[in-house]
Amino acid sequence: MDLPLVQDKVRELCGDGTASLTEVVERLAEIREKPIELVEQDWDWGTLTAFKLDAEDRIKIFFPPQKSMQYKLHCIYHELGHIFLESLQIPVAGPKFSKEMLKEAAGAISMSCRTVPNHPVERWVEDFAFEMSKKTRSRSSGPDPFL
Repeated sequence: MDLPLVQDKVRELCGDGTASLTEVVERLAEIREKPIELVEQDWDWGTLTAFKLDAEDRIKIFFPPQKSMQYKLHCIYHELGHIFLESLQIPVAGPKFSKEMLKEAAGAISMSCRTVPNHPVERWVEDFAFEMSKKTRSRSSGPDPFL
C-alpha cells in the first residue's frame, strides 16, 4: 500500500511554519470542498476516542470531552488524517457505535474511527496526528497553544 509521506501532507496544511487548528481545518475544508465541523459530545463513548462522519454537505469530527487538551487535539488530528486519506477507502474492522452516535450518522456517506491499531492507514494517521501536534504546539505560549 502506497501512502503519501506524512511530512508532505503536514506541509501542505501548515506550510513551512506553524498553523492553528482552525487554520488547518479551514485549509482541509478547502481541499475537500466541504465544511468540516468539530463537535464535542458527552455520549457513551466506550473505547472510542473520536470518529469522522462524512455527509453530503459537510464533514463532522465527533470527540468526547477530555481532561487533556493535548490528547483531545491528537484525536482530532487523527481524524483529520483520515479525511486526507479519504480517497483510499480501505476497509477496516468496524467498531460498535452507541445509539446516540448511530442517530447522528443517519444519512452519512461514510463514517470512520480508529479501529485497527496496526493497520498501515492507522499508523499513517497516528504519525500525521503527532506531526500536526508539533506544528501547532509551537504556535503560542499561552494557556491553550492549540486553538
